[in-house]
Amino acid sequence: MRLANDSEFGLAACVWTRDDARGELLARRIQAGTVMVNDVVSCFGISEAPHGGFKSSGIGRAHGRFGLEEMVRLKYLDVDLMPSIKKVWWYGYGANFCAADRRIVGYAILLADGARAARGVARCRRDAA
Repeated sequence: MRLANDSEFGLAACVWTRDDARGELLARRIQAGTVMVNDVVSCFGISEAPHGGFKSSGIGRAHGRFGLEEMVRLKYLDVDLMPSIKKVWWYGYGANFCAADRRIVGYAILLADGARAARGVARCRRDAA
């Protein structure tokens, strides 16, 4: 293991063994971006497998989800499709908005109370049956 990791590079490695479990344990300890057990090349043909190294073998990944994320910069862009309509999250509404807001909140509370009451009536009917 010391010999395998005694390098400034770490792009790919392979472990050859008759014992797959031991091969996997050794592969986990090798400092390389790709380690294959009883194989030497197939992972490079698997497009979903991220390809990249450790140490001086490069920065980042290619292929797979991680490779795609290396090449993408996310940005959220919002365009107001209804510029003439005031949005409820804007600050600065007057008395009319505050009164309407109170009515909406009050109505929502009534709906919630009504739903709670309806569940109680249904529970009573179920218990009585």
